[in-house]
Amino acid sequence: MYYQAESELGLNFLKTLPAAHNESLVFSPVSIALVLALVHTGALGNSKKQIENSLLNKANCNNCQFVNHFSNVYKNLQKGINGVEVNIANRLYLKRGSTAKRMFLSAISLNYGSEARALDFRTSDAMQKINGYVKSSTKGKIERIITCQDSIRSANGLLINAMSFKGGWEDGFPQLPGKQLFHKNEREGVLMGMLADNSIRGYSSDDVFQVLTLKYVDPRFQLSIFLPKRRNGLNDALKKLDNRRFENLLDNVKPTLVNTELPKFSVNYRLSLKNSLKAIGITEMFSDFADLSGIADKAKLSEGIHKSSIQLSESGTGTGCTFQDSPAASPGIGAGATPNGASTSIGCGATVAKTIRVLPIVRTGNPFQFKADHPFLFALSYLNHSIYMGVYRG
Repeated sequence: MYYQAESELGLNFLKTLPAAHNESLVFSPVSIALVLALVHTGALGNSKKQIENSLLNKANCNNCQFVNHFSNVYKNLQKGINGVEVNIANRLYLKRGSTAKRMFLSAISLNYGSEARALDFRTSDAMQKINGYVKSSTKGKIERIITCQDSIRSANGLLINAMSFKGGWEDGFPQLPGKQLFHKNEREGVLMGMLADNSIRGYSSDDVFQVLTLKYVDPRFQLSIFLPKRRNGLNDALKKLDNRRFENLLDNVKPTLVNTELPKFSVNYRLSLKNSLKAIGITEMFSDFADLSGIADKAKLSEGIHKSSIQLSESGTGTGCTFQDSPAASPGIGAGATPNGASTSIGCGATVAKTIRVLPIVRTGNPFQFKADHPFLFALSYLNHSIYMGVYRG
């Protein structure tokens, strides 16, 4: 039940982003959920209830069940297992002179491996200290969570969350020679490097999507590509993609002989969380009505910024995402996406461990054709947890 609520959170969040209709983007539902769970620890009354309802889709759970669920998510993702590495950093920075409550500090340390530190945001080295912590905690995958455009000088408190992922494919990809045409829309196309093979992959389809799943060295992690059957049909397809269709497509995935063509790509995206969280029901957290007194007396949050990136290559996937509370964030944050060309992405070079497996092939004769030469949705998951979700448009 909780897993379905997590995937629904990701889909609902995606639909709040206007950029999803015309830009490539990526975000981390589980990272957003974990940072909200941390705030939930110190929230009271309706502010706390709104977070519970939005994260678990009004599931009937008590506070202990809520904390146990997200604490287990955090602790499981922290484990480095079978060639897949996930690094998570959580820290609350309070304005020097403010004091976090002892019970809050104890709870976030126990459940989310987090801590709170006092910091004078007016000093020139405040940004360096925060960025240094994030870089160290993510083993260099994320170097800067605070950039020159993020004013922290007048901050009352900063909530920092960073997560990085690195994983090699269970079965790697060869690369097609030269560049292939990717159709961005009806009028535009771009030449880019493509991965291709003819092998057994996880596959399912319905009347709207083809779905291809790619396992990592640790098969509990997988990347799922939701490719619209119509070349220019992603926007319409996303309108039809509710949680039931999403879950059914993944539940129906079977080992199938597939002729696959998939672009090598890189997406970086940065967004304001305030409006998106309001749209999914968290209306108090950034308002004057928020009761965050369990964190510190008169604690307030002004804005949130979420930053994510993903790179896909023949070796595997490298991703990173960051979240910060920011008192001076602009709601209109830009995005960038560039094809990776012919080179392997930095952070994607994990050794690919291959094993010989005997799998039933769903279809004999000609393989299914999965040619991702037009915009698609992607989702990276651990078991049923939505680690990353996004759209790629070339």
